[in-house]
Amino acid sequence: MRAFVSILMLFLCHFAVAQTRLDYFMAEATKSRMAGQWSRASELYTHCLQIDSCSAEALFQLGRIHFYLRQDSIGLEYLHRAVELDPDNTYYMEPLAAILLRQGCEEDALPLLERISELQGKRSDVLSHLANMYAKLGRLEDAIATFDRLEMLEGKMSQLSNEKFSLYMEMGDSARAFAELQSLCDEYPADMTCRIGMGYCYQQLGDFDTAMKIYEGVREIDPSNGMLQTVLLEYYLAQGMDSLYEVTRDSILYAKETDTPTRVALLQQMTERMSADSVDTDCIAAHYERVLQSDSANVDILTMYAAFLNYRQRPQEQICTLMSRILTIEPDNEMATQWLLQYYVSRRDYSSLEGICWRGINNHPDELLYSYFLGMILMERDEGEKALEVLGRGIRLRNEGTRLALVSDAFTIRGDIYYKMGKHKEAFLEYDSALVYNKDNILCLNNYAYYLSLRNEKLDKAEEMSYRTIKAEPGNKTYLDTYAWILFMQSKFSEAQEYMDKVVPRDSTEQFLMSDEYTGSAILEHAGDIAWMNGDESRAVCMWQLAVKRGEPGVTPVLHKKARKKRYYQHK
Repeated sequence: MRAFVSILMLFLCHFAVAQTRLDYFMAEATKSRMAGQWSRASELYTHCLQIDSCSAEALFQLGRIHFYLRQDSIGLEYLHRAVELDPDNTYYMEPLAAILLRQGCEEDALPLLERISELQGKRSDVLSHLANMYAKLGRLEDAIATFDRLEMLEGKMSQLSNEKFSLYMEMGDSARAFAELQSLCDEYPADMTCRIGMGYCYQQLGDFDTAMKIYEGVREIDPSNGMLQTVLLEYYLAQGMDSLYEVTRDSILYAKETDTPTRVALLQQMTERMSADSVDTDCIAAHYERVLQSDSANVDILTMYAAFLNYRQRPQEQICTLMSRILTIEPDNEMATQWLLQYYVSRRDYSSLEGICWRGINNHPDELLYSYFLGMILMERDEGEKALEVLGRGIRLRNEGTRLALVSDAFTIRGDIYYKMGKHKEAFLEYDSALVYNKDNILCLNNYAYYLSLRNEKLDKAEEMSYRTIKAEPGNKTYLDTYAWILFMQSKFSEAQEYMDKVVPRDSTEQFLMSDEYTGSAILEHAGDIAWMNGDESRAVCMWQLAVKRGEPGVTPVLHKKARKKRYYQHK
């Protein structure tokens, strides 16, 4: 007997020591996991399994770690083993069920959800999910039974009754389907919504007589019920009762007590129906105008009206008026702000554009588009410092969704401003930034290349950039002129002449060269310089004199000297 007691005590002592070691390493593993030290935690949990291969907690945590490391197959194996060892632990079951559902393994997840619903019978979220899964898998009776369990927990609700109604109808059991709706009406006799819903179901099934009897019963109790009026509209349409439909529609549409969602829904329905019937645009517009007389501050209606006018291609001025009204009500309405921005850009209405840009910057500082256009306006007004500040702030505050091409364009404008201010180093840094965001920014490539050539710097780089622009737009005279000028600066005079002839064709008349908007004084001066270096002195003098005659800003004293003395002088 003493020997047995000694052995038992020895066993218990060994077990206690093993449990203490397990608890210690589990605690250390948990610390590592909480600290995000996944490798260390995995090693410690594995060591726990060496102490006790049946530790469900260690298996569960290892499974979670493997899922975090995207080793899904190993993670699933560990989670399954944890659930098998501790089949009543919902803490283990729920993550496993969620993972299986995410992987589309509904049939594997179903037993887990069923077990959770047995262990935690008051979990309405689990029951709801379970019912939907039964329905998806075609187990309709099980789905209905589960919805019944939900009703016992939460009471009779229209949503649950409608779900059961749909399931009964899918089973072809219309008697039980409508009995379900009737029980809902009996449960809430004062709730007209339930009755109207039942009538609507009859209507959808084509039993218009029964539907109307139910509607008339509701009308006797609550003649001004808004939901009833809306359902009746659809009833009249389905039955071809156009005059009743229009009278009912207008009575709801123009009633002061009609709420905004109902009014918006009616206008939308009316617009779609009338548009389909090719009703005159003015007729639909008249409805909008009449509604807005009593509900002038309704942004949703103003927006719908503007969308309708735009769809019908009505004058943009009408839409502009509506968008301005929206901004009067909601000064930060981004849709209206952006529409007006585009409108003023298309009209070249720079005064109004500046105002809308400031509004956009103040209300939506992370939208670079407003800073971009304002920066261009300020640059054109020779307010370079202000333009740099506006563009810089817009670039810094831009949101993650900003198009990279727009960021590149903003940097390009900053480069142009810096160069105009004589800060050439800063300009070239801005151009470099622009090309980081869009290596194919043609305007940036052209300006960068041209300004390098004017300073006689990095001509090989300038030629490479300029060549990319004429490959992209082979007919663009500005880009062709830049490339020809760079070749001229590289002393490649014959090649320069070849490209300049595409800009200023030899058969061009003086009248054409004096009026062509793409052939300015700078291009004519370049054409003269290139012609001179190719030995065509008479053409060179003609080009210089025409360049002076055009009298555009930027005509230099050197150009005047060349035209007057009829010989080439190099710019200093």
